[in-house]
Order: sequence, then structure tokens, then C-alpha cells
Amino acid sequence: MSEIEFPKGFLWGTATAAHQVEGDNTNSDWWTFEHEPGSPCKEPSGTAIEHYKRYPRDIALLAGLGFNTYRFSVEWARIEPDEGRFDEVQLDHYRRMVDLCGKSGLTPMVTLNHFTLPQWLADRGGWLSASIAVLFERFTRRVVAALGDEVDWYCTLNEPGMVAFGGYGGGFPFPPALRGVQNWKAATAALVKAHKLSRAAIKELRPDAKVGLTNAMQEWESNAGGAPVMKYARRLMEDAFIEAAVDDDFIGVQTYTRIRLELARAAGLFANLALGIPQIEKLVVERFTSWQLDVASGVSSEPGVRTTQMGYEFRPQAVAATVRRAAQLLPGKPIIVTEHGIATADDAERIEFITEGLRSLHQVIADGIPLQGYIHWSAFDNFEWASGYAMQFGLIAVDRTIQERTVKPSGRFLGEIARANRLLLPT
Repeated sequence: MSEIEFPKGFLWGTATAAHQVEGDNTNSDWWTFEHEPGSPCKEPSGTAIEHYKRYPRDIALLAGLGFNTYRFSVEWARIEPDEGRFDEVQLDHYRRMVDLCGKSGLTPMVTLNHFTLPQWLADRGGWLSASIAVLFERFTRRVVAALGDEVDWYCTLNEPGMVAFGGYGGGFPFPPALRGVQNWKAATAALVKAHKLSRAAIKELRPDAKVGLTNAMQEWESNAGGAPVMKYARRLMEDAFIEAAVDDDFIGVQTYTRIRLELARAAGLFANLALGIPQIEKLVVERFTSWQLDVASGVSSEPGVRTTQMGYEFRPQAVAATVRRAAQLLPGKPIIVTEHGIATADDAERIEFITEGLRSLHQVIADGIPLQGYIHWSAFDNFEWASGYAMQFGLIAVDRTIQERTVKPSGRFLGEIARANRLLLPT
């Protein structure tokens, strides 16, 4: 065996999102979306894994495995169930979670918004509402003031590019399920504004806290015909938010796969400049909506490609490519992999995914890129949005009939890496 060591102080963790694990998040737009007639969701979230009331044991389990960081989100729909009414009981709940993390030796990394909105805000247009950025700033202030000086790491928004494309561009099943490039652009602008206002509020209240947003990034490949569409899509989905992070303390990178875009028939048209921006935008929406539908149905676009339960290409090394690209866009900016994982029923495959991902990231560090942490998605098998509970992302299995947790070999494997701050590799 050979070993590769990681930098001193490296953040090793795993993550959850409130709606996916807490259960009974009845005041949220996702709860409504799950229960609408003809909903694209395979099943409702229901009681999830009851993390809301079982978090003390869950946190103890994560700490016992050897992790030093726990990334979790607070739920806006619980904290502000009606416009302007903040529930102190809920703020106390998250304060207790943060306090317990500290007592357990886990650094709490708090995500202020992980996809869900309060239903009252969704009714006003969600991320198309003219006031949403200011409302998110107000929410940020209440949460940060409540959590005090015990949180040193904040993620403002989780994967805003996916929120804008999925919910407003028609990319995949996501409330409010609107379609259109103009909606997509408007939601993107609102999310960028919300992030900047939230970041400023946090830095005002907690100048020493580290603030960033987390970005869904893919390793992109294309042929000559697909390159203009790929670059345009990547700009709206990723670059707009990387650029918004120029004044952040860190960049959060979240990567699961590689996207290959082949548009051979359009190659000549693009080469001759016959397609302008409107036509490119149309192709972006058509191509990536199709890709998401293929993924959702588990159909690989390329026969023979190894895939995950989600239909993604098995590509653990993609995370190194996205970290390198983030570093290229914002040179010198600290980077944290805030999500990297795989949906699979074969836990040996998860161990392979972790191993190859970390091997590729170690080379990134060796090349001088300031990577400061690796947070695996996810801590537990949980509700995977429109895909329901069939997707197994967790390091810990959950029998939801009795809410029993079982640590998988991958959980112990990554926990030992975290504890030792090194990875053993076969020679």
C-alpha cells in the first residue's frame, strides 16, 4: 500500500439538506409540489428520515465515524412560516443543532437555502418575485443573529444554477416548473443578487465567518458542433455564479458526473454563424431538458457507458476537472468540494467512487490549487427530490419503517480517511 496525505486542517465531512431528511416540511413549495395532482415526483417526502427529531443520534454517529465537519441546511419554510413571522422555536432548534455539532467535535457548515422556499413566497413568484433577494437578506440576518458566533462557515445558496434552470428554464422537475429562457435569466439574476446581499449581511454580523455559495459543476465535453451550445449552457448554469463569488471567502464545488454534448448536425451551421443567440438558447433548453429526462429515466445517452442509479455517467474524477476550472476562473480563491457522491446500491462501487475522486483531488492539491475540504453527499440515504427514496446516496442506510440507521462500509472507509487525514492506495 502507498498513502497520500492531505493538508493539515483539511475539512472532512458529509452533508444533508433539511427537506430531504427532516420530514413533514409542510409549509414549503416542495411539499406542495410533491402533492399536486399529476406531480412528477415519484413519491412525497413524508416523514423523511426524521432527522428533525433524531439529529442528536445522527450527529453522534457522524462524529463517531471520524468526520470533523457537518454541512446541513436550515429550513426557511419552518423559520418564517408566514411572511414576517419568525418562529423562535425553530431558530432554537437549529441553535441546538449547531451547539451539539461543536460539542461533538464537528465544525458546523450551515447552508441558508437548499432549494426549498416557504409556500407564501412561492405564491408570490419565488425567484421571479421582485422582493425575494431582500427577503432572503432579512432571513439571513435573523438566522445568523440566532446562531451567534458558533458558526464559522456559511453557504448562502445551494446550487443556484440548478434552481434557475430546473425551476424556471424547464430543465427538470423542480417547482415552480416554469419554462423559458427569459424566466431562467431572471431567476439567475435574482439568485445572484440574493447571494450578494446575504453575503454582505453575514460579513456585517460575523466578519470572521467564511462565506460562499455552492455551485453545481459538471465536467463538460463536446464536439465542434456542440461547443457553442455547451459554452452558452455552462455560462448560464455555472459561470454566472462563479463570477458572483469573486468576493466570497471560498468557492463550493459540487460535482457528480461528466456531460458530453454531441451536435454533429449543427456543426456546419455554427461554423457559418448561421445560428444566433436565440437559436443557441433554444438548443440549450431542448438539449439539456432531453438530457435530464434521459437521466431521470435511467437511460444512458451512450450505450456501454457505466452509469449510476441516477443515470449519470460513473465519473468520480470529474470533480478534479471542475475544481481546476473553478480555480482557473477565480485564481487563488480557496475551494471546498461541498458535494461529491454517487447513487448506488453497491457500496463497493461507492468506495471506488470516493477513492478515485480523492486520488484525483490530491493531484489538484499537489498542483498548488488551494483545496481546503471534501464533503461527501450524502450522510444518509434520503429523499432525492423528484426521484423519491429509490436513490441510495448515503454513507449510512436508513430503514424508514423503523428509522434504524446502519453504517455502510463506505461510511467507515471515508471516516477512517478523515480521522487519519490520508488515503491508503494499493500499489
